[in-house]
Amino acid sequence: MVEMAQEHYPNEVGTSLVGCYSDDGFKASVLELAPLSSDSKGSRTSFYRGVAGLRNFFTKLRKTFSGRRHYVGEWHSHPDGKPIPSGMDNHNQLEIAKDIKTDCPECILIIIGGTDSNFDKIGVFVYSRKHGRVMLYDADR
Repeated sequence: MVEMAQEHYPNEVGTSLVGCYSDDGFKASVLELAPLSSDSKGSRTSFYRGVAGLRNFFTKLRKTFSGRRHYVGEWHSHPDGKPIPSGMDNHNQLEIAKDIKTDCPECILIIIGGTDSNFDKIGVFVYSRKHGRVMLYDADR
């Protein structure tokens, strides 16, 4: 994530998170990142994560890992900013959590903030279908 954020600085960038949940559903592991879609667009203050190629990526992932790895959320950068979700971030993540087709009732959001040479701030949030936004980790404090 840091390398990708530095590579795209001063624009925002991000991708989907790939991982799995524990059997009891109380732990999530982020194991890898989905590829950056060619139709993604970033500017200094916004990011649109595209969809080109993601259906094929997740279909192949499900087959390769027999359904044990799947979509668990999103991450993106806030260049020269704090790792705090914007109003649009909150809206988008809650929509994902509520979307039955996405099958991600607790959607993870990781935001990294910093500069081109030092993306050293991280915020980790869960957006729950039942409980809204829950902050798990804020390194900016």
